[in-house]
Amino acid sequence: MTLDRGKAAVALYLQISQQIAEAIEHGEYTTGQIIPSEKQLQEQYGVSRMTVRLAVGELANKGYVERMRGIGTVVTYGKIEENLKRVISFSEEMQLHGIQMQTSYCEIKLVNATEKVAGNLGISVNSAVYELTRVRCANNKPLVYSVTYLKMQNLPLDAGLYSDSLYKVLKEKYNINITRAGDQLEATLAEGAVAKYLEVAQGFPTFKRTRVAYDQQDNEVEYSICYYPGDKYRYSVNL
Repeated sequence: MTLDRGKAAVALYLQISQQIAEAIEHGEYTTGQIIPSEKQLQEQYGVSRMTVRLAVGELANKGYVERMRGIGTVVTYGKIEENLKRVISFSEEMQLHGIQMQTSYCEIKLVNATEKVAGNLGISVNSAVYELTRVRCANNKPLVYSVTYLKMQNLPLDAGLYSDSLYKVLKEKYNINITRAGDQLEATLAEGAVAKYLEVAQGFPTFKRTRVAYDQQDNEVEYSICYYPGDKYRYSVNL
């Protein structure tokens, strides 16, 4: 790997970080793999230790790697791809990728349906609905911030019940199977609660998915708005 050392060239540490980032994105280094040590990178690029440290710091700031004491610099980057083939829960989708999810925040409460919520759930405005707010994490880093509205009756207001798969709870406890869903996908910028819970800067690119899901009787059950960090998530659709 060569560097441009001309007078008008980009700083060496930025060139190095860019080259390593591209190698990670192209799969030359995979999630969980340790990249070459600082000493190895010094020799590889013919630069000072400080330049290498700045390059690795740049990669860490962008979410590509994480320094782990006693281990080395580990790759943490990777867009998780969700393939739209059938309706399954987010937890189940992540399991297919071999990713263990954690829930860092979960709250459920009764609220009155706004006009938008009511329209998506096929109910009257101001009807009582459950609002479930969650932050799901992968490798202890926020991957999705979601607000879900459910028009069911008599759901327990126990947040602990919903820290895992919502669809699993609906199926096992209430015999409700989500058989189809309509998703709307769009690019957005993080603001307010979205930036806070995803732990990104205001204006950071995010991916928004709005879903209305239906049960086996084709009744609306769920209306969800989900936000994902734009650098860690993508959808693919088979047509």
